[in-house]
Amino acid sequence: MSGGVDYSGLLAAHVGGAALRRLVCYAGLLERWSERHNLVCFSSREELVERHILDSLAAAPLLEGSGRLLDIGSGAGLPGVPLLAVRPLWSGVLLEPRQKRWAFLRTAVRELQLAADVACSRYQDLGDCLPFDVITIRAVGDHKALLGWARGRLAADGEVVIWTTVDGVAALEAVAGWRVLSSRLSGLDCGRLARLQPCFT
Repeated sequence: MSGGVDYSGLLAAHVGGAALRRLVCYAGLLERWSERHNLVCFSSREELVERHILDSLAAAPLLEGSGRLLDIGSGAGLPGVPLLAVRPLWSGVLLEPRQKRWAFLRTAVRELQLAADVACSRYQDLGDCLPFDVITIRAVGDHKALLGWARGRLAADGEVVIWTTVDGVAALEAVAGWRVLSSRLSGLDCGRLARLQPCFT
């Protein structure tokens, strides 16, 4: 997918400086690797930026100060890589059980110089690690089981952030023990960003 609008032009209205350079590098890596390994589906550079990278950055305002992020089922690094690229005070773990995607994530973390570890594992098999301030989930199913697992891995005041739909939010609201806040994802009529916080009453 050579030629066309360059990534810098597509991203410059949203980020600048070192974050822009990291995201441009990441988009280029995604494009090159996807030609061989089908990491993520997109028909144009505009679609890659808008549907995947900017969609991932919808959660960036939630990452204040510094903290630790866990991206479950990271795949091609969405949303974990864009979030860590624009929040350099944050560190994280990108969790991905598939070998080719794990290899891509290791390359992305190295080239973007992110403060992240890449674990080739399912979330159920992840060993002991420090609590996380934010756990992100995008394009991973079985949210009820995942939320049960995530509850004990959150730091105080931590939250789970899920990219979902209107119907998905309704299903999340039916899971006991969580307070659910949601907002619309731009560009997607039914897309919602759901924030889940454990409650104990």
